[in-house]
Amino acid sequence: MDIPSFFGTPWPSIFLVGALCLTIAAFAGAIIWVGRTTSFLTINRPERWRLLFSGLGLVFLVGIAIAGLPTLLVAWMLLPACLVAFTRQHDAHVDQSKRYLSSRGPANILADVQAAWRKGSPSRSGAQPGLRGRVTSWVELLRAEAGRKSRRSAPSGKSSARGAKQPRDGFVFLKKDGTVAIQISDDGESQDSGSAVSENVRNARNVMLQAMGVDATDLHLDPHEQEYFVRVRVDGVLRDVERLQSETAKGVVSAIKVIADMDIAERRRPQDGGFAIQMGDDKYDIRVASTPTSYGEKLVMRLLRSSGGVMTGGLGGIGLRQPVLKQLREIIHKPYGMFLVVGPTGSGKTTTVYASLSEIDAHRHNITTIEDPVEYRLDNITQIAVNTKADVSFANILRSVLRQDPDVLLVGEIRDRETAEIACQSALTGHFVFSTLHANDSVASIARLLDLGLEPTLIQTAVTAVLGQRLARRLCPDCKEACSPPAGMLKKFKLKPGAVPHIYREKGCEKCGGTGYRGRIGIHELLVMNDKVRGLITQSPSVNELKKAALESGTLTLQIDGLLKVMQGETSVNEVLRVTT
Repeated sequence: MDIPSFFGTPWPSIFLVGALCLTIAAFAGAIIWVGRTTSFLTINRPERWRLLFSGLGLVFLVGIAIAGLPTLLVAWMLLPACLVAFTRQHDAHVDQSKRYLSSRGPANILADVQAAWRKGSPSRSGAQPGLRGRVTSWVELLRAEAGRKSRRSAPSGKSSARGAKQPRDGFVFLKKDGTVAIQISDDGESQDSGSAVSENVRNARNVMLQAMGVDATDLHLDPHEQEYFVRVRVDGVLRDVERLQSETAKGVVSAIKVIADMDIAERRRPQDGGFAIQMGDDKYDIRVASTPTSYGEKLVMRLLRSSGGVMTGGLGGIGLRQPVLKQLREIIHKPYGMFLVVGPTGSGKTTTVYASLSEIDAHRHNITTIEDPVEYRLDNITQIAVNTKADVSFANILRSVLRQDPDVLLVGEIRDRETAEIACQSALTGHFVFSTLHANDSVASIARLLDLGLEPTLIQTAVTAVLGQRLARRLCPDCKEACSPPAGMLKKFKLKPGAVPHIYREKGCEKCGGTGYRGRIGIHELLVMNDKVRGLITQSPSVNELKKAALESGTLTLQIDGLLKVMQGETSVNEVLRVTT
């Protein structure tokens, strides 16, 4: 047998055949990737992207047969350009740390390829898998089928206290009572029946995943003339994430209303509902509110992460300065009294109250909460939800609870005179009462209680301390830049120029999405009731008189507390001024 020499080998032909095979493989991979990505990310007009790449692949095959080599060169110019354009769409729908067109892009691509090799579907793109049916490999199809059979034959695991089975994996929608509503497995099917989950439920899951991927606290589905805007609130600021066609969005709204136990046929009246989501060890409690608009039904969801987070850190995890933290821990362990947390909507009042409750030993104290609605589920604590339709109000529940030997009470919010009076009387009869109130600051809360019609002597004796609170965005540690402190800040603290060498301001980078901020930190103002402040309450004082007395007793205002955090490099002057003025 004659073996050809090295120089006699037809290298040009081998090279062309190799390039042709590589190009065909590239087109096939691109078509599969685009199809899979548009299925689990709600990218606008996904069918156009799928049609574009499929059409390019078909044109390439026809062009090779007709024109030959020039088609190969054109393909290697068009395909990368189209892939870059689609990757931009992909990156716009995933978390900053998971984007391909970034400094971490190669590592993210490698991680996704490894995940796809192990599981048969990507896992880092901010969505759960569910696309095995699109994969053409017979091996992967058999593996998926074997996985489904093993899950069906596996034991269901432990049961919860309420008799609901615990979720195993995937993405689980839970009803209010903790029972499983829909459990979506890795292959996009119901784990209980093995049947395919509806398109509306998958779209609802994808929208929720986008919000959770950026740590959003609120998710808005806002109807417009031809489409819905999907908006999320991140670090207290709303941003648009994508647009959905009206029909797709209406299906998402319907799916969420069913899971939240809302009337799917009622679109003319506002409704409230709730459910929970479990993903592995992460659990989110979701509050849902719908309202009719001129273009259709608007849906807003509040996302409360009940697993981990600030609840496990107690008061030490909400940004309190050490002197305030020490004072507050002494206050909440008193045998009786009232502690109020005040601020506008969205300032973190409920989180602070829950963080306080988490520091009290629930085994040695009978703790009862009265809320509208129950936001976080706490172990060993009796939690009662207000139901105005059944005439179960804060005041009615509070009267009943006082006959059940409570040590600590949480009244979710003081809204009227009756609730305020009963709460104050409870604080005088051997109970410690936590509550929240809508007021601008700690001093204004006293005036607010007087406006509700409470007797000044009742406020004097019942209220132990008031904490005013705001949430300011935290500077991104990767891009914050040093700058000179403004003269006004130095003057406020009576400091000489140069006493503070520099502070930091926002800049913006890839990791923070160009905002200059990542996460939030609390700004606080603690007013501890003393004889001077109590003496003023009976004299119908003005807010200015109360502020003067509070400052003389050592209370630092919200703005000063914020500026102290500016000097520590945690936030910026602009952010403090935004939330305190």
